[in-house]
Amino acid sequence: MMDGPAALRHYLIDNFVVEGFTFADVINDDEALEAFVRKATIGVWHASCSCRMGRADDPMAVVDNQGRVKGIQGLRVVDASIFPVVPCANTNFPVLMTAEKIAAAMVQ
Repeated sequence: MMDGPAALRHYLIDNFVVEGFTFADVINDDEALEAFVRKATIGVWHASCSCRMGRADDPMAVVDNQGRVKGIQGLRVVDASIFPVVPCANTNFPVLMTAEKIAAAMVQ
C-alpha cells in the first residue's frame, strides 16, 4: 500500500504511522513532541532482570546461581528475569545457555 498512489501513502502515514501528528508539529512544539512520544512509543525489548540472580548476601537478589528462589523451597526460576543486567543482545541465546548450565548442574 505504501508503494501505491501518493494520496493513499499520505493517508496511511498521517493516520497510522505518525498517528495524527505532523513532522512540523513534533519539531516545532515541545508539548506535541512529548504527546507523540507518549502515544506512539511501545516497548520492544524482552523483559528481564525482575528476579535478579546474586549472592546470598545481596539484598536485591531473588535467586541464587542455581536459579533457586530465596525463601521458597523447591522453586527455581530460569529465564531472562534472573539476569542481573540486561544482555547487550537478544535474550534468547543467553536464556538457553543459562537454562542448560543450571539444568546440567542439577544432574551432577
